[in-house]
Amino acid sequence: MEQKGFFQTKAGGLTIAFIVIMIAFAMILAGLNTGMQALCTVGFIAIVIAMLYSPVKVYIYDRLKQKK
Repeated sequence: MEQKGFFQTKAGGLTIAFIVIMIAFAMILAGLNTGMQALCTVGFIAIVIAMLYSPVKVYIYDRLKQKK
């Protein structure tokens, strides 16, 4: 049986998504502090992408992979 690394499992993927959300939150706070609208926007987009990782993987990517 093949051994998977932690970041190749579902829990590992969600851990990476959580880390991205925390970094993006810090980016938003830094953007608000300095008045940089672009940094806030990039942080928001990163949060949205990280939050959509799990549903997209489960309902789209895995289903398409399963049909092949």
